[in-house]
Amino acid sequence: MSVFLMALLLSGCGTAASDASTGKSENTPETLAQAQALWSDKGIVDYQITVQQSCFCPADLRQPVRVTVADGKLVDVTGLEQSIQDPGQLDVERLTVPGLFRFIERAEQGEVHRLTVDYDPRYGFPVYIDYDGHQMIADDEYQYELSDFQRGVGH
Repeated sequence: MSVFLMALLLSGCGTAASDASTGKSENTPETLAQAQALWSDKGIVDYQITVQQSCFCPADLRQPVRVTVADGKLVDVTGLEQSIQDPGQLDVERLTVPGLFRFIERAEQGEVHRLTVDYDPRYGFPVYIDYDGHQMIADDEYQYELSDFQRGVGH
C-alpha cells in the first residue's frame, strides 16, 4: 500500500474517532431554536418519557419518573422507584418537552451562572440540562436527564 493511501486512511480514521468521541451526530441541534424547530416539525403531541431530576428537593422527586403526555397535556407522572409523596411539589411544567423548552428559554434570557443543554438528534427534545442560576446560591441547581422516549403513547 502506498504511503499516500495509508496516510489518507489514517487521517480518515482520526476524523471519525474524534466525531464519535463527542457523542453527537452532525444533525444534533445545538441551539434551542434548532431543537424547538425539530420537535415542532415532528408534530408530537402524544408521548412517554422518563425524566430524572437532580435538585435540592425531597428524594421522591429526585427519582426517575415516567411522564405520559396526551394531546400535548400531562396526564400521568409515575415514580419508578417509589410513589411520589406530594405530587403538588412537582414542577409539572418541567416534566413536558415544551415546558422544558420554556425553562431553557427563560434561563437563556436571564443572567444564569451555568446552563448546559444537550438535545436529542432525532426529535430535538433536551436529553440533558445542567442549570445553576447563581454561583453563590447553593440550592438553585437543577439537572434533568430525559430518556426512554416513546412517541405516540399518550392515549
